[in-house]
Amino acid sequence: MRRRERGFTLLEILVVLSLLAVLLVLLSGALLGANRAVSKAQRYTVSLDEMRAAQQFLRTAISEALPLDVTEDDSQADGFFMGTSERLQFVATLPGVLGGGIQRFTLQRGAEGLQVAFSRLEAQTTASRDEPQVLLTNLAALQFSYRGISPLGQPTGWIDQWPWPRRLPSAVRIAARVDGPVPWVTQVIALRLNLSSGATGE
Repeated sequence: MRRRERGFTLLEILVVLSLLAVLLVLLSGALLGANRAVSKAQRYTVSLDEMRAAQQFLRTAISEALPLDVTEDDSQADGFFMGTSERLQFVATLPGVLGGGIQRFTLQRGAEGLQVAFSRLEAQTTASRDEPQVLLTNLAALQFSYRGISPLGQPTGWIDQWPWPRRLPSAVRIAARVDGPVPWVTQVIALRLNLSSGATGE
């Protein structure tokens, strides 16, 4: 007489289902963790690229500041380099890929981050202004400082305001704090055309 085939009991089925549920939970946790790691890496890469691009632009633009005395309106003091702790304005040549020409650069912290504005110099007393462009987002703090030679021939050390708009400093330091995965490394930019020791004093 043949024996009756034995099937799975309800308890065995419940145990198998429980094990499958545990495996699915572990697998979904691993996938979520991997997705978070990928997203974090992407945010870091984007922030790093933005930081490098901003620092490269600042190094190139500030180092090539020119001693060209241009005035946009009567309310603005004559000079070619005006620097405070939160705002920097100078004259330089814009790279060809961005339109070229001699322009007045204005760097300052705006609502969206570190901004740069260009004023194309069409004549000595007029200029066409472009909308400010954001160089770096998530900017929590920004400070410019300057070092050069005074009209008396004395080194200034680092100062928060450049008091001689008709003289170029020898270097500009940019300190900042950024809310993001990539910290800002303080930049010290030497001006290639340094007239601080030979310009006529003020």
